Amino acid sequence: MAFVIERTGIASLVVYDESRAICEIRDLRLQGVRLQRDGATIIGEEVPLPLYWEQYANHEDPERNSGSHAWVRVMESGEDRVLLECTGATHSRSVLSQYLVTLTRTETLQAYVFDIHAALRVGAVRTWQVTPNPNHGELEFCNFWPDGVFVPDARKPSRYDACYVIRGGAVDAVAHHHLESSDKHNIRLQPGDRMAWLLEDENPCIELVAGGEVTAGVCAYMWDAHLAYRICHAGTPQALSGGTQYNASFRLFAIGRKEGEMIAESASRPSLPEVSNTPIIVDGVHTFSETLTNTKLNPIDVWPWETDVAAGDSGDVLFARDHGVGMDDGFSLRIDASGHSKARWKATALGPAFRQPAYEKGARYRLVGFVRSRLTSGHVSVALRLHRTGSAGLFDPESYDIYRSPDVVRVVSEWTRLEVLTPPIDPAPDRVHLLLELDGAGTCWFDNVLFSRER
Repeated sequence: MAFVIERTGIASLVVYDESRAICEIRDLRLQGVRLQRDGATIIGEEVPLPLYWEQYANHEDPERNSGSHAWVRVMESGEDRVLLECTGATHSRSVLSQYLVTLTRTETLQAYVFDIHAALRVGAVRTWQVTPNPNHGELEFCNFWPDGVFVPDARKPSRYDACYVIRGGAVDAVAHHHLESSDKHNIRLQPGDRMAWLLEDENPCIELVAGGEVTAGVCAYMWDAHLAYRICHAGTPQALSGGTQYNASFRLFAIGRKEGEMIAESASRPSLPEVSNTPIIVDGVHTFSETLTNTKLNPIDVWPWETDVAAGDSGDVLFARDHGVGMDDGFSLRIDASGHSKARWKATALGPAFRQPAYEKGARYRLVGFVRSRLTSGHVSVALRLHRTGSAGLFDPESYDIYRSPDVVRVVSEWTRLEVLTPPIDPAPDRVHLLLELDGAGTCWFDNVLFSRER
């Protein structure tokens, strides 16, 4: 029986095999994807696969993705094959995007294969400024999030044990945790290479079919994969000139548990020193003695403390989990700044998006931390940064509300207690960030940090 296509909008449609929906395109985003007729949903509604090119940094900006002016055209619909053309552009039409999506039914296996060819062209009299990304390529043509790979509700299990990178006969396992380990960054892929998520009864696999070398990355926080071309080789912004074109082709299909087990058994698992040195977020007091290697938490519930240089030269700043200085146990977080900088340790994986309880309307939030300093200029403080539910700017932390400790530490001090307490927050926050910040030059340490909620 032939596929049935239901048009739901200019850039939206649903493809059925008899009465079963196989996939949906909604505003140029592929979702509701099944790779077996009676199988699980592989791409869900929460994080669909964009059928347009975009840059990783600030990708919601309509000038940084080509999802505007969108439409979908059915080019072919037959017994076992559907061909769809998906086109879009940046808001100014400076960049044009075309995706050809071929859905094929493999009758003997009752399976489906998606072949996707992506083409990008910069308008003849235009340019497109591309922002550097240190962790993978900047010009992204595939952002793949397998449905269920991460479930915010801690009562529900997540799918898949790891992502496996398959290059010829070599297989590398990328473990399922949320730390920014080096094995997740700058994964080089050539046509014929694959990325697979295992070990379930049905396992999604992406194969790079054609194009140049791809620099992929696996997101530490939510474990989606980004396939992109490296544009900014020198780490500086690059302007794509008018007429520039890029092409890439990839295939999405499923492999079974038995084949997945064979792949997993052959995989190498690299030793990653950073995993044992990265401080993690814990309930209660942060003494910074715990890491992924010694915690009793499930790896999927382990989230890291991160670093950020908001002002100054990042080359002047060194962050470390100090093994020799601490209030109680010899562990603390340290910042060294040789020049005046605004540098901070931050904990951002807090709240309902990260398998934790939702925040309550009208609650107050307290952050306490102890600071030791050897400064030549400036001061040290602690702060809470939060985004209120329903407010704009969820992906722009600099637009969040911020509450700083009224007291700061200057020059030379031994362990000094700093505290910030917010007023009642209404609407309730859906993101809260803990910030341990140096605004100056010199060295400072943070220890015994406690975040709490109060009515």
